[in-house]
Amino acid sequence: MRKQLTLSLENQVGALERLLRVVRHRGYAVKRFDAHLPDDQSCLQVCMEVESDRLAFSLVAQLAKLSEVRSLSMRGEAVSVAH
Repeated sequence: MRKQLTLSLENQVGALERLLRVVRHRGYAVKRFDAHLPDDQSCLQVCMEVESDRLAFSLVAQLAKLSEVRSLSMRGEAVSVAH
């Protein structure tokens, strides 16, 4: 099952690596990935499509725990990110 995720990450060294490591550890394969840094260079804007037979809840819950994640949505549904 494919899921589309949209995230806003603080522009910190290693933030993308940590994001992708969580995706891999949760058993998801990245099918599409796009990241860009707006002109103000404050937060990376990431859009990715992932695929797995697993439920998306565990992936979303773990991504929301990353300290760099400022916002997270799955197919347009906002996910609470508390730090």
